[in-house]
Amino acid sequence: MAIKRGERGPLRRFFHHHDVVGDLDVVLGVCTRTGSAVIIALAGTRYRPGFAGRWDVRLIPPEVERQAYHAAADLALTEADELVRQAEQAAQAAGTAVLHAAQAGLPARDVVAVAVAVKAVSVPASTAQVLRSHAWMHAAEGVLYREAMLAAARSRGWAAHAVDAAGLTGLHQELAAIGRAAGRPWRRIEKDAAAAALHVLSES
Repeated sequence: MAIKRGERGPLRRFFHHHDVVGDLDVVLGVCTRTGSAVIIALAGTRYRPGFAGRWDVRLIPPEVERQAYHAAADLALTEADELVRQAEQAAQAAGTAVLHAAQAGLPARDVVAVAVAVKAVSVPASTAQVLRSHAWMHAAEGVLYREAMLAAARSRGWAAHAVDAAGLTGLHQELAAIGRAAGRPWRRIEKDAAAAALHVLSES
């Protein structure tokens, strides 16, 4: 199976990457939902961020089960594994496509990193174990989509960072300014995507 489960460790802070992000470089902040994601592009610095674009994107085609673990609950284990594998592959392919489209909409600027807002969760390592708990099914589906976006970023040769959503605090003024530039909607999901991107912008 393609996604990593059963670990809290991969939720990394990445302040040490600030020195490689320049003022004209773009960081794409991502916050996923089940089957979709919001992407906010920022340039500049953490304290003087510039809004560069936004996208609300689908990460799963209609013919593939969006809630793969829920759909697999009544299947034989081999069929359940295959259903989850199909969802993982489809989500990564869609993630790669939407990141490509986002970059194409940012002329004369280079995307250097993708920052995905994540929640600290612990999910069993196998499909069989996940299917024993409804709560684990929800958690595993969340992990599936965030890992798809991280893998998509790596496939494009960009730095991929998982940002602990619980640490996205103290950015009220910056997020308010970005929200004014971005316009509505400016919900929690857009704010979390923007906050994730802020964490990899330089501090100068």
